[in-house]
Parts: sequence; C-alpha cells; structure tokens
Amino acid sequence: MNKIKSIVRIIVMKLLWYLPPKIAHKILYKQVVNEELNIDNPKTLNEKTQYMIINGMIGKKESECTDKLLMRKYVEKIGYANNLPILYNSYKDANQIDISKLPEKFVLKTNHGSGDILICKNKKDFTKIPFKDILNKNLKKNFAKSLLEYHYKYIKPLIICEEYLDDGTGKVPIDYKIWCFDGKAKYIMVCVDREKDVKKVYYDLEWNYLEDFSNYKYKKMDKPDNLKQMIEMAEKLSKEFKVVRVDLYNIKGKIYVGELTFTSDAGMCTYLTKKGQIALGSEINL
Repeated sequence: MNKIKSIVRIIVMKLLWYLPPKIAHKILYKQVVNEELNIDNPKTLNEKTQYMIINGMIGKKESECTDKLLMRKYVEKIGYANNLPILYNSYKDANQIDISKLPEKFVLKTNHGSGDILICKNKKDFTKIPFKDILNKNLKKNFAKSLLEYHYKYIKPLIICEEYLDDGTGKVPIDYKIWCFDGKAKYIMVCVDREKDVKKVYYDLEWNYLEDFSNYKYKKMDKPDNLKQMIEMAEKLSKEFKVVRVDLYNIKGKIYVGELTFTSDAGMCTYLTKKGQIALGSEINL
C-alpha cells in the first residue's frame, strides 16, 4: 500500500505543472509543508511568497538576478563589481571543463541551482569524484516545474566556475543573508556549519539574537565588524525589488556578494517558527 501511495504521489507531483497555478501550489504546499495554503488572505512569509509567484509578481526581471551569472551584471551596475568573486569561466556542458586551466582552489556550480556547489580545495582529490556527471545532472534540474518557481523558466542553465572564498578556517564561510523589503533591510539570517549540518539563525539589524525566529539553535555569534557596510550594500542591491534576500560573505574584512534570492525555499520554509513567518511576512506589502 505504501508503494502504491508513493507512486501516486510521484505522478501527482509531475502533473502539477499542467494544473491551474492556484490548485497546483496548494497541492505542492500541502505535500512539502503539511499545512493548508492560505492564498486568499496571506499573512506569513510562505503565504505571501506563494501569492507573489502565483500572481506573476516575480518574473523575468527577478529571473535575471536569480541567474547567478547574469546577476553579476546587475551587481556591477549598482557599483559593486569589486565585491564579486572572480569568475574563471562558464560552460554549457561539464565536459568542457579543463581542470588544468583552473587554479588549485575553485568553486563549480550551476547558475540556476540551489545548494549544489562543488568545492575544490586541491585538484588531486577533486578529480577523484565524478564532478562532471554531477554537474551535468544538475544542469537538467527544472525548478520551474518541480517547485513551481516560474521565473526559473527564463534561465538558460549553465555551469560557472568562480573563486573559492577562503576565510582561513578551512570551513565553508559564514553566509549572511539579509532580508530586504522595498529596499529596506529588516532581518539577517546567518548560515553556519554548512559543511556538516547547516544551522539557520536570525538576528535583527542591531545584532540581537532572535532565538524564537528559527527552529535551529546556535550559540550567540560575534557581531561582524563591517555589519553596517553589509546592510548598506544589501539595501542598495535590493532597491528595485519588493522583497529579496541578499546573500553576502564577509571574508577577512571584505564583503562578497553571493546571490540574490526572491523565493526562499520556494515559498515553503519549514525551519522558521510561526513568529518568524509572521514577522517576515508582515514586511511584505502586496
């Protein structure tokens, strides 16, 4: 019986793309979040994100900044070209990658992916993994269909190779994700322990730990020395959008722009508490 249910679920999920958006999103939301989606009177971050997706409020303009390659042009236009990791190359297919022409340390990822980053710290070990097969498989992912994030349909999948950001700890650098609404920063999500079991915790702009925003728990972290500068950058990068999460790295005093995110967790965040969902959702003016 469980096997039959699993098969039915797979079939239903594949049919979502062909259903009316409102119905499709309600089905997907129930499957992922295990809650009913309130799309007629949205209040939470999830509900309002779903509302914006369904009503076309996130489209081609946002897709150009979701694309990790095209996003660089936008960041350069705003005046932060020097705050981007070095771009070594881009590829249509992983078989085009010539490791011998790359530095000892680098990062490979798809321009439309999420969490599919491959990090090379030394080529000898890196070439032992089937990185080309992994990347070519990732190129085929279609988030427009699988998670109903329609703005992804405008992105032409590519592989990009960028500078490895090394903070000297030997770990994946801390990721500061600043939530901005109508060009104003409001909250900061901090991602730590990415190489093991990632923790997502929240701070306000004065660096007060908002322990009741996230289901993840972590020790109180030191305030970054250039927090004010990070917030200013995030606000300038977000000024053209209703809501965007600006992801930054702080490497030895220099700030790097990682990416811009418009549909965090595809509008189906499960790690936020109800208080966190309401707090972020209340900042979105539909």
